[in-house]
Amino acid sequence: MTRLSFDFGRNWKAFSTTKVDAQRLEDAVESLVDLIGGDRVAGRTFLDVGCGSGLFSIAATRLGAVQVVGFDANPTSVEVSRENWQRLRQHLPVEALGPTFRTGSVLDDGFLAQLGAFDVVYAWGVLHHTGAMWQAIHNTARLVAPENGTLVVAIYNQHWTSPFWKQIKRLYNLSPRVVRPLFHGLFGPLIYAGVWVTTRQNPLRKERGMDFWYDVIDWLGGYPYEYARPGQVVEFVDALGFELERMVKPRGSTGCNQFVFRRRHG
Repeated sequence: MTRLSFDFGRNWKAFSTTKVDAQRLEDAVESLVDLIGGDRVAGRTFLDVGCGSGLFSIAATRLGAVQVVGFDANPTSVEVSRENWQRLRQHLPVEALGPTFRTGSVLDDGFLAQLGAFDVVYAWGVLHHTGAMWQAIHNTARLVAPENGTLVVAIYNQHWTSPFWKQIKRLYNLSPRVVRPLFHGLFGPLIYAGVWVTTRQNPLRKERGMDFWYDVIDWLGGYPYEYARPGQVVEFVDALGFELERMVKPRGSTGCNQFVFRRRHG
């Protein structure tokens, strides 16, 4: 039986064709610098788990990472990532060694064994869509270098509305594709209003080089869908040998909590 899941690659392809440009790359670079610092990336190895559009793999290259690998379980995402590298490479130094993009799953032990360890492992908004979030977090942590390695994860915040959204997402994916624009038309304005009310910020001013309306599609379609309280994530990753350096709460109640962990010495 085929598992119900959203085609993230299709959405990333539409986003990349119309939205990805030099400014989006600079926004992604700024996001990485703000979250973990450019010096944490420059001269280091960088793994982008669930690379999506490849934008953050390219941003890490822009920041001077010596080796960048991005992988995604969706073959279209890998294709899009390679296309975006060709589109954006002119905005990087000529000598910059481009990222390598591969198709693979964070739940596939055989695939992960081929990757090795990386100084920075970046898994933003991905692991809660695997259908086995805690195993995915565990597997991702295994890829962090033992000496001073950094793990970055972003996981959906648990909120009283989370079970409601899970059912909406399931219904969205069960619906014929021609029906889905009705979901966009109904929930898009509601999400816009909700972000405005809860944050008092313009929802169209997106962070990380993203786009509000493509994020709406990603949000409605993002299934499988799991979530956790911040303390649950910190406790779980702490038991894997990491210390929390920083946590950034989401703009809205159901957005992603961002965590930066450092591999514990000894």
